[in-house]
Amino acid sequence: MEKFVTERLTLREMKSKDIFGYSTLFSDKDTMRQFGGAPITDDLRIANVIDQKRKEEAAGISLFWTITISDEKDFIGFIRLMSYNSEYFDLSFEAMGDLRNDREFLSQVDKNGWEVDYALLKEFRNQGIMTEALGEVLKYCQEKHLKPIYAKVNSLENRATTSVLEKLAFSELLPQISNEGQMGMIYVLDSQ
Repeated sequence: MEKFVTERLTLREMKSKDIFGYSTLFSDKDTMRQFGGAPITDDLRIANVIDQKRKEEAAGISLFWTITISDEKDFIGFIRLMSYNSEYFDLSFEAMGDLRNDREFLSQVDKNGWEVDYALLKEFRNQGIMTEALGEVLKYCQEKHLKPIYAKVNSLENRATTSVLEKLAFSELLPQISNEGQMGMIYVLDSQ
């Protein structure tokens, strides 16, 4: 796994001690609403999620980085890059219904593409951290010729996420409505 170091951040592989940070993120109602799912409060279920991430990384169908402040080295968030073959690609669209085999969806989305998603602990949001971290991952995508790169926002009310995507040259591709009736959007990276 590639490790990235920026001016402030380190993006590294997941370590056992990170489980507490993941638990904090996945159990937060507001964070999970942005992901389009229910909070995960069961430690065994969180452990299963992390185990699945490791399996998919070993299979080469997803990549996963823990984000830390370089000096502190503690979990503050994550970035995941997943191929169409990832279980998480399906799950990320769960809030919008079954799209994997929808003809209209597939006419807009390339099965060879990758989707990026990410989250930060609340106290680290709105500080430019995700723009910096995701910028490094997108450089990696360019070097490895991974394209197209998609991102999905379950609610356009999530201005922090849409702002990061717009700063990094993503543009709107396909509007979506979640099962809860929220307007969302699939974005695609322009500079490919």
